[in-house]
Amino acid sequence: MGPFDRALLAVYSIFFTVLFALFSAVMLGWAAPLYLLREFFYPGRPELFWSVMVIVILIGVRLFWVSLYKPRGRHVVLAETSLGQVKVSLQAIESLVEKVVSQFNGVREVKPRIVAVPQGVGIQVRASVTPDVKIPEVSMEIQNRVKERVLEVTGITVNTVKVSVENISVHKPRVE
Repeated sequence: MGPFDRALLAVYSIFFTVLFALFSAVMLGWAAPLYLLREFFYPGRPELFWSVMVIVILIGVRLFWVSLYKPRGRHVVLAETSLGQVKVSLQAIESLVEKVVSQFNGVREVKPRIVAVPQGVGIQVRASVTPDVKIPEVSMEIQNRVKERVLEVTGITVNTVKVSVENISVHKPRVE
């Protein structure tokens, strides 16, 4: 669900929460919301009522569609031949990036995220490092090595490699 759909969901939820709170207040005997609701649903101004209802219905249909829609696989097409397409999943590229980054000394946890773009892929790497690591040097080295290795293994051009150090961890991971 993208940011637009999340904003729609927030507006939709707030609208119905306020509406049901007003109806509940009327049902409990409070008269003030009754006058507000009567003004809104007044039959002499149907354009306001119907325009709001059409918007609410369209938002509901959009949110219903987003809840049922499943993206068609997260793949990148490597080659297209007369026999068909050669694809690699974004999960496979994430695994490759995780393996490459975890080989660096001082890198503890790695969480890669791959974004498909028309000219290749963009890679975001979130990592935890130890305090003895020089973060600017290691992050530049991670960027270069990830870009080279992904190109070497898959043939996919890496447009960007963003490295984000989220934690400086003193503890070593447990070996089980």
